[in-house]
Amino acid sequence: MVSAIVLAGGYATRLRPLSLTKPKALLPILDKPLLDYILDSLEIAGINEVYLSLRVMADKILSHIEGENRKVIPVIEKERLGDAGPLKLISQRYNLSDDVLVIYGDIYNELDIKSLLRFHEKEGCDATIVGKPVEDPRRYGVLITEGERLVQIIEKPKNPVSNLINAGIYVFKKKVLEKIDGQSIAKNFLPKLLSDNTCIAVYKYDGLWMDIGVPSDYIRINLQLLSLKYPKGYINEEAKVSEKVNLIPPYYISSGVNISEDSFIFNSIIGKNTSIGNGVYIDQSILMEDVKVDSFSYIRDSILGDKDNLGKWVRLDSVILGDEVVIYDGVFVNRDTIILPYKEVNESVYDKGKIIL
Repeated sequence: MVSAIVLAGGYATRLRPLSLTKPKALLPILDKPLLDYILDSLEIAGINEVYLSLRVMADKILSHIEGENRKVIPVIEKERLGDAGPLKLISQRYNLSDDVLVIYGDIYNELDIKSLLRFHEKEGCDATIVGKPVEDPRRYGVLITEGERLVQIIEKPKNPVSNLINAGIYVFKKKVLEKIDGQSIAKNFLPKLLSDNTCIAVYKYDGLWMDIGVPSDYIRINLQLLSLKYPKGYINEEAKVSEKVNLIPPYYISSGVNISEDSFIFNSIIGKNTSIGNGVYIDQSILMEDVKVDSFSYIRDSILGDKDNLGKWVRLDSVILGDEVVIYDGVFVNRDTIILPYKEVNESVYDKGKIIL
């Protein structure tokens, strides 16, 4: 038997304004919360004992898992524990299995968990870490290995000597969780294990792996998966799309969506119950749930949060809107602008890179 711990309690400050009203684990990837992909993968692997480490906006995640009837055990932190602290807390509070799978709740991956567990058993180490080769490892913890053994982790090196990074997925023997001292797995716990000559195996994974770190990552992940999963486009059977809409694949149109005639949709994701008026242009963008876009508006390279409301002739170019933003008729918002939730914008924003509080 294997226990699993999903770490989903962080602030995700670099994802603001998206993470001001929604925990990172509930941000949708192709119209499905990231957390659901993770829980589905655990279910496919036959892992039935799943602990969710929660803190920031825990109530929203609890509401979601209850609505989805997920059989998980939520553990809410009373204070900030980092990513290592919850492992110690849960291991002391519950009778975990001898092997404990740990996975971050902000990473999309298609890892075969059964294959990872077989590798962990075969290698016979007290810990296994998943390593992922990437083009630019400078943003991550870089793994230095000898064969299939970890010898060092270097956090965010300026001149990396390896392109193999820490993918944020681990398997630990329950007994080693007693050695946790500090709040960081990568900076405190793993170096301590290495200093104690603990055997740590490295499972090299070269499949899809995407870190949702900042908004540009988030839109890139969605659009990359869109082209991979729906190269010919997808329209939910409960959507209403005029025959006069110009649809150029790839695109994803969710349930309850209504798109009026002469609109243009290309390389974009349209979330549930969104309403799009006549002659609207949407390109390389993500519209979340319950968005309203009135006629003849233009949206490009942008992310729109839940319940945003755009008037007629609005123009957005590389803009990020938090939830429930209202933009009035004829407003232009220039590149790299961020608008926080619940803001009403009735005048154009001509300066680039503005933050509208």
